[in-house]
Amino acid sequence: MQKIDTAKVAEGVKKLIETGSTLKQLKGVSNSELEAVYSLAFGYYRTGKYEEASKLFQFLVMFDHLNAKFWFGMGAVQQAMKDYQSAASSYGYCSFLNLENPKPQLHAAECFLALGDKRNAASCLEALNEYCPKDTDIGREYRAKAENLRKMIGEEAFEELAKEDEELAKKSM
Repeated sequence: MQKIDTAKVAEGVKKLIETGSTLKQLKGVSNSELEAVYSLAFGYYRTGKYEEASKLFQFLVMFDHLNAKFWFGMGAVQQAMKDYQSAASSYGYCSFLNLENPKPQLHAAECFLALGDKRNAASCLEALNEYCPKDTDIGREYRAKAENLRKMIGEEAFEELAKEDEELAKKSM
């Protein structure tokens, strides 16, 4: 077994932070190599081989933590494995990387609803409505899906969220 050189690892992490790079760039891994791994991971996901897919998506997000597609895949696998908390976190990071994509926000809402956390589910749908483009096919599709999910969550959660936002606004004045 090879011993890990912690000083070398720390130096590599420091370089990543200072340059804003990814491990992909630091190690010289090409986009086409990562896309090949993604294809394999997605194939495993589609055929229900979630453990295998999970390992590959972990590899992908480690090597390119700025690729929203990899985070979305990770979230989808975690959601399929019913690891809703982890899936919501992966979808949240994916959403952070591309706010206008409504897919991760909707799926994060589904995860929070599965956890019984209606407040955070409502918050995800509010973000979807805020940032999702209105005049696109995907925008219309996901706004309609969000409306259906909103009914499942119930208006009380949205009212509670609005009340909290109002209180925060008062405190910041």
